[in-house]
Amino acid sequence: MSGTIHEDTIRGFEYLVTEQLIGIKQGNDQVAADFARGIRARGSPKIEVDNDGTHHPDGSFAHKDATELGVILEVSHSQQRQDLPFLADDYILGSNGLTQAVIGIDIAYQGKEAKVIVWRPKETKQKISTKMTFEGTFRDINGDLVNGNQKLWIWLKDFGNKLDCPGIQKVKGLITISFSQLYELVQESEAFDQTRKRRRGSDEVLEGRSGKKVKDKMVRPSPERLTASDEEQFKTAEEEVEKQLSDQDGDYIPE
Repeated sequence: MSGTIHEDTIRGFEYLVTEQLIGIKQGNDQVAADFARGIRARGSPKIEVDNDGTHHPDGSFAHKDATELGVILEVSHSQQRQDLPFLADDYILGSNGLTQAVIGIDIAYQGKEAKVIVWRPKETKQKISTKMTFEGTFRDINGDLVNGNQKLWIWLKDFGNKLDCPGIQKVKGLITISFSQLYELVQESEAFDQTRKRRRGSDEVLEGRSGKKVKDKMVRPSPERLTASDEEQFKTAEEEVEKQLSDQDGDYIPE
């Protein structure tokens, strides 16, 4: 999958989440509004996992008081689809169950099937495990929108956790992203990628500016390198300084 599609999908998803957080901040539920004001986009920080490995999530969110990421985003293509459950497991178990939701957007191939999947922690008295709690297809194998009215739900309290955010159970509200929004997001990312590739592979842009132009690229100067004679001069100078210091040592009388 193209880097442009990948990055645009990540940033578009972050925008959809941030846009709704702004609405919650301005809403009538004061508890939800106050909690939403503390939610931050955390980007792609390095995360150490239990097997001494590291991961960099594609995107993430967390409340400012939380010591672990609350919501993590991973965008994959067909060749990485099998990795998503294991990434989710690493994130959730590595946080000791404090990461509340790992969201995977699986884009099988440009213009083809695409789905969204959610994993959450499952806790019992004996263990913590990772459970897939949601899976839905928003683009079929023909590249058409399906299940457009279905929605991805992210609870507002998913961005924090009970350990770091006392009273979080009183926080109500949620963020909903429809499958039609996810579809438009991926479609726009792919369309932009195609236009970008086409224009970079032709002279269309330059020719459209009142005639074809030649690119006059700046020349980066080469870093200066020491020649053999330069190195010899430096060596001789260093030896002379060392000799002078050595001669002075005999005359030095401590106070």
